[in-house]
Amino acid sequence: MDNSMQIRNLTDDAKAILLLCGRFGQNDAVRPFSLGEYNRLTDWMMDKCIRPANLLLTGASRLLETLPHNIDAERVKRLLARGAAMALAVDKWTSSGVWVICRSDAEYPVRLKQHLKKQAPAILYAVGSADLLGRGGLAVVGSRNVDRQGEQFTREAVAACSRQGIPIVSGGARGVDQIAMLEGLHAGGTVVGDLADSLLKSAVAKKYRNGIREQRLVLVSAFPPEARFNVGNAMGRNKHIYALADFCLIISAETGKGGTWAGATEELKRPDARPVFVRDEPAAPEGNRALLKLGAQLYPRPPWGDDLAVKLSKKINKMRPSAGEQLSIFPQIPLTAPVAFSIKEKGADYPEDRTGVNGKTAEDNQLAGEVPASVFDAVLPVLLNVLNDWQRPKGLAEK
Repeated sequence: MDNSMQIRNLTDDAKAILLLCGRFGQNDAVRPFSLGEYNRLTDWMMDKCIRPANLLLTGASRLLETLPHNIDAERVKRLLARGAAMALAVDKWTSSGVWVICRSDAEYPVRLKQHLKKQAPAILYAVGSADLLGRGGLAVVGSRNVDRQGEQFTREAVAACSRQGIPIVSGGARGVDQIAMLEGLHAGGTVVGDLADSLLKSAVAKKYRNGIREQRLVLVSAFPPEARFNVGNAMGRNKHIYALADFCLIISAETGKGGTWAGATEELKRPDARPVFVRDEPAAPEGNRALLKLGAQLYPRPPWGDDLAVKLSKKINKMRPSAGEQLSIFPQIPLTAPVAFSIKEKGADYPEDRTGVNGKTAEDNQLAGEVPASVFDAVLPVLLNVLNDWQRPKGLAEK
């Protein structure tokens, strides 16, 4: 979607989710739901065959009387009554270009739902083009205090990706993250910055202005736009970076400590883990080599030429096949299942996505009558999806 569509009215579902989980000031009279609490509520909504918007309808109080004992009905009512505070907050955010999207919205990044399941954030705050959130690419992460060799490797690796149309995903923190993001923009590439704090401040920062205006940068956060730095938020944000990418490059990691190590080891433990690569240089920290023992791989050494995507693809193909989500830029075609839609378009199995007012699931409606008649019919949408991303003819031929 273009920028003109970014600042839009919230859907009724999004209003309900924002009222339940959003923070509109430091002195909220009632504590908003955590992600775990909201997930319990969605389980109840699924059982009742209702959507979040149903909680805003006249007569919803009677419905809330059927809540299970582990959900406080009075707290839900008080949260849903914060309409005025929400309106003021949303007005403030949109005046700075920030838009809000919730897990029930069709535009919510499918990557987050597919990879994180119920750990996908209930709310996302962002500025820039939403289209960039679905393109995947290379996540580049590392130490805040990176050495000169690490900084140079970051710049060269990101520049090579940008030249080949591979998007960059990073976290916006000082050090490797900011180097990667700014180098990606400087090289003419597209960048996703997944922030743990200060989105509102970053939205108007001079260094990001051109990238946002040219629709080559999106800044996104699962935390309120005014949120300050918090170690817990930064650690939780790491999984979002991996989910929004196709694979990850670790520039520098300290063994057993720090956010880079924690994020990488958490990802490597997932059954459908994104491929994790580490910088392979004599000056690279010991943490990089330690990650190799846990399942990471060596990043291809320069010079990378024009076939970096092919080199990464070959390394990925040597890994154990994932039983879950397929990588969007290197799709493995499941011939035993219907493939009548793009991977990017297929929603995750969530209550607010599954159940509508007619009692049918979103997947029921989406898949009805769409079983491919032949292998070609199954393969064609996937090929079109690959071509729509950033494949070169040579790279596509070698898949």
